[in-house]
Amino acid sequence: MRPLFTRLILLSLILGAGPWQAARAVSSFAREVPATYARFEEGAGSLTLVVAELSATDYLKGYDCPKTTTNPDGTTTVSMCLSPPPSWFKARVLQHVAGAEIGDEFYAVTGSHWGAMKVGPAEPAKLMLLRSNGTALEMMRYRYWPVVKSKDGQYHLVIQAGPIHWLPCWAGSLMQEIDYGEFVTDMSITRKEYDSRRDEEYDDFYRITADSVRPRYAIPVARLQQNLKGLPLAAADFSCQRTTRN
Repeated sequence: MRPLFTRLILLSLILGAGPWQAARAVSSFAREVPATYARFEEGAGSLTLVVAELSATDYLKGYDCPKTTTNPDGTTTVSMCLSPPPSWFKARVLQHVAGAEIGDEFYAVTGSHWGAMKVGPAEPAKLMLLRSNGTALEMMRYRYWPVVKSKDGQYHLVIQAGPIHWLPCWAGSLMQEIDYGEFVTDMSITRKEYDSRRDEEYDDFYRITADSVRPRYAIPVARLQQNLKGLPLAAADFSCQRTTRN
């Protein structure tokens, strides 16, 4: 009786885990720390737009700036690297917005003049544009934007320092006036901080008072998702030099 009972328990656990295993199997991408920066051809592969939160990151090994070398003729070669090494990161998908499915958790590589992204409870989740080469993922350089969650659990792209130039041009028409009562997060900064980096070209993106400054517009990610529904994603579409508002 006991062996049969044990087998029934194991069977129920396996069946119960089936959907979870299926969800985990959706992605064909490696679930290990990338060892190299894979090759990604422009215009090839598939694109994915997700809201994700980072859980780990570090620099890829073997990409350090070459050391100073002495040549046979006695001259010295000095290498100057203007950017830190590329990095990898691990992230959990919070919302799939558009494009290819990549599962609920993934590793990706990226590069930035500012170095690896930060990880921690104080760091916001991010909308990010990823591309694949069939087996690996790359977050396209600087194609990410922090999101803020409203009280109803929806994600929003708060517009600061001008429009988001890597989104499609029509995304500007999705901007809405921010109702601060819908958010827990305090988005205000002091007037002194704002003036220290002020660009008057973008003043109309803010509500400015004598003491404080708050962003004026946000794009609900749900609206962006709805407008992208059914559209094929192409890298060329994710670039816009001019963004307009309603």
